[in-house]
Amino acid sequence: MDIKDLGDTIIKIGLCRYGPRQYRLFLCTSTFLPGTGDYEDAPEICNDREMECYRIWLEDMIKTDNICAGTGYYEHLSDAIQAVEESPGFERWIN
Repeated sequence: MDIKDLGDTIIKIGLCRYGPRQYRLFLCTSTFLPGTGDYEDAPEICNDREMECYRIWLEDMIKTDNICAGTGYYEHLSDAIQAVEESPGFERWIN
């Protein structure tokens, strides 16, 4: 998927490194929070929800401006930022 087709609002951009390759990550708003789907979990965790939340997308290491993967959904901005900053390869925020 091309970054311009993302559909989510980008609120922060970071730089990551995998070996010699550098790539960007995009911390975005989202309105969909997927549930676990596990019937043993409480309904608020098990079921998908329409709500304001945050999503992290990763840029392809070879084809810039192309999204190759997502790494998760987060209810709170602080949790999303912490997850990014603690992930292997994270270097810094660029905005």
